[in-house]
Amino acid sequence: MMRHTFWLSLFLLFLVNFAASAGDVKPAAKLKALFVTGGGYHDFKSLAPLVTGKITEFANVEWEIKWGPEVLADPKFGETVDVVVYDMCFDETDPRSMDNVLKLAREGKPTVAIHCAVHSFKESDEWRRLLGEVSRVHDKYQAFSAQKADPNHPVMKSFPDNWQTPGDELYQTIQMGPESKSLLKVISPSTGAEHVVCWTNQYGKGRVFGTTLGHDMKTVQQADYQRLVAYGLLWACGKLDDQGRPLPGYEGGTKH
Repeated sequence: MMRHTFWLSLFLLFLVNFAASAGDVKPAAKLKALFVTGGGYHDFKSLAPLVTGKITEFANVEWEIKWGPEVLADPKFGETVDVVVYDMCFDETDPRSMDNVLKLAREGKPTVAIHCAVHSFKESDEWRRLLGEVSRVHDKYQAFSAQKADPNHPVMKSFPDNWQTPGDELYQTIQMGPESKSLLKVISPSTGAEHVVCWTNQYGKGRVFGTTLGHDMKTVQQADYQRLVAYGLLWACGKLDDQGRPLPGYEGGTKH
């Protein structure tokens, strides 16, 4: 009887210690992201809540949305977040604001650039070096398909081999940066020229993920596109493993 009592006590002690250890494991904190948006030529009032809301279905992200270039004027902008996402169309900004943007990325803040961000800040060559792609104009709005330029990259693991959009603006690639890695390419239906529509870059200590896709709802409403941007964000933050899966705790709220 005493032997049984001893083993029962030992087993109960094990359960208590196991439960205590499990309780010490804290879930991963949400990534804090700043979403800079606004400007002309696009329906950002509809796009901003859709893009941010859908990304959270694929990645554990908490958003702060800021409108207009004025947010960039604060020398401390972006310091309290884990990543800055630019989905805007600002033709110009003042030199001090641009210095803030460049310094933030150069010192290691992950950056995500979507669509017209690539055509923003037209006079700043350094902005284009940060992004890793130079583009000035785009083809007419039209349907097209994209193929993987690097199928082995983690962001590309879950992306379709032959993805199509019923309509978007195909930005014409003039030049890629020396640290850029092309992920998706498109053969223009209009000219036959090849353009890079998704890539990564390294700017100083900061990782950059960029895509020129996402002019309006025809692309942005697609789950494949939403996952592409979400996983690009996770990659920039170092939260995507080599197989293209979010690290534990950084998965989104919906299983896809």
